[in-house]
Amino acid sequence: MLIIALAGCGGAEKDASTARAATDTLPVKDSSIAAPDFFTSYPLLTLLRKTPVEIGCILEKAFQYRDPVFNCSYINYVNKGDPCVKTTEYYEGLKIPAALFTKMHAAIKDIQLDFEHGSLREINITFLDSLPKEKIRAIFNLPAENSSLPDNIMSINFGDNVYSGNKPADPNFTSWLTITGFEHMGAGDVDCP
Repeated sequence: MLIIALAGCGGAEKDASTARAATDTLPVKDSSIAAPDFFTSYPLLTLLRKTPVEIGCILEKAFQYRDPVFNCSYINYVNKGDPCVKTTEYYEGLKIPAALFTKMHAAIKDIQLDFEHGSLREINITFLDSLPKEKIRAIFNLPAENSSLPDNIMSINFGDNVYSGNKPADPNFTSWLTITGFEHMGAGDVDCP
């Protein structure tokens, strides 16, 4: 807000760009910053098939976390990799820092992103404890079981129940969630020269 106010004042644009440049180098500006409801502002299912730059920009806006490569300043991102020769570029993407997991939601222990050819292919979420599958559906606004999926989603899978503490084993509980946007297409799936 201060930057916007400074930018609006005559002659203060230089101060605003200096302040903005200073924050660009910080990995996490303030550890107390948390999105009030991250997955309301950025529904989980809408993240699949986004570019690493789009996701990096979302993290920058929501948490003031600026990925050193994939951030709001990266204009006109195009993935230049392929599954045969330029595999590093083919799978390039960002990693969400552990400091942001519980800021996204208090129940999250870990989030892993899997990118291919410039798009988020899959997201894997591990929870701090086993949760009822229906609660996970509610947290992330996932479609009901046996209902149709959005066009950008190939599958939603809940992990096998993990015995946690004194809880009885229950197939309605899980400790992880995997959402896949599209099928993996690696070197073994194409005719590499």
